Amino acid sequence: MRSNNRVNPYALILLTPLCCQLISAQRASVTVAKRVSRIPKVCEGVVPASIGDPIDIPALVKEAFCKGAGDMLTEYTYVMTSVGRSKDKKGQTKEESTTYEVFIPTLKGGTRGKGVLVVTSRNGVPVRADELEKARLEAGKRLEKADEKNATEKPSAPETDPEVKGMLPLGMYTRSSTNHSSSFGKSGSAALAIHTFLKTCDLTLSRRKQHEGRETLIFNFTPRPDAQFADNEKYIAQLTGEIWIDSQDRIVTRLIGRPTSSASNVSPSPPSGELPPAVYVEMMRRPEGVWLPRVIRINGADYQTLFDGITFESISTFSNYARFSTDITDVKINSDSKP
Repeated sequence: MRSNNRVNPYALILLTPLCCQLISAQRASVTVAKRVSRIPKVCEGVVPASIGDPIDIPALVKEAFCKGAGDMLTEYTYVMTSVGRSKDKKGQTKEESTTYEVFIPTLKGGTRGKGVLVVTSRNGVPVRADELEKARLEAGKRLEKADEKNATEKPSAPETDPEVKGMLPLGMYTRSSTNHSSSFGKSGSAALAIHTFLKTCDLTLSRRKQHEGRETLIFNFTPRPDAQFADNEKYIAQLTGEIWIDSQDRIVTRLIGRPTSSASNVSPSPPSGELPPAVYVEMMRRPEGVWLPRVIRINGADYQTLFDGITFESISTFSNYARFSTDITDVKINSDSKP
């Protein structure tokens, strides 16, 4: 997709720990960043926590925070399907979906860039081959310009000294935000990040469970009364739920949150015991041992008073991860491209 019609090993990415703004199922933006330091600041001095009886929960939270602080998505290409669901006062729903390829300019350590998104299907209908080829070629031109700009960028300073001791991340939690604005001047935003829950909530062990052949520690979470939240994360103070942590890798694999006030926030109210999650994050473990996002959900359709003006649901699902350095040796974008 560059001048020689090839994509370099760090050119494709979809979501980052900094921001992925899903404005609707039809419009998305991506900002990406590549770290300078091998060991992030939050991993400096972190040591393995004890998960015996009793579990050292404060130490485990620090470890889980560190384990998801990587930037691995700069090494992958994948597919994201963004689904937007809205609900009227009668409970009738409307749903739209868009599937994207996202291309990222080459980043040096300590720099960031904007992703170039290519739509491959809308509401399950593939984009015509000629339209897709045109979009990919246009994306290539934008990437070349971004590469030229990034080549002149001055990297930020390292987070930690090169000699610092600490723990290496095993995955990457993302920060995903959903935004809304209307012609009436009303706007709203909701952000979802595992790191925020780990910083602001108390965890209590609920049970141990075998999940997909791996031991998982399942904790109940409750926000601390003195926790401070950004405006688009204040909804967390009204939630309770579960945080799943992989026993071996000590990384959060699932987060499920529901309002503490039960069905009173749901519109319209569902049958008792069937409350859907208000927020949901699920991670997946790659064969090489890296944990990456599988599902991210912010549900303003069923909880229309919970979030900051967000009254629709945004669901992002991730699939077809391919690591360029091992899974792909050459990617060509040419006239033979198919949707």
